[in-house]
Amino acid sequence: MNTSLTATRSTAQQAAADAGRLQERLARRAGLALLAWSRAAEERRARTELDRTARLTREADRLREANFTTLALVARTL
Repeated sequence: MNTSLTATRSTAQQAAADAGRLQERLARRAGLALLAWSRAAEERRARTELDRTARLTREADRLREANFTTLALVARTL
């Protein structure tokens, strides 16, 4: 009986199983990396949006104050 075929098959099966586990670990790592990247991108967008909102609020306050000043000057001349 030739046992080398059995051992080779077992080794091939083990190699296939190892390759499958490696592929699964790599897929999991890639998925986690993509999730981390996505969350970081969302945080950047949120910060950018907060900065934009703050800038627009300041601009609106400045324009509102300019309108009140203009209205006060116009009302004074009437």
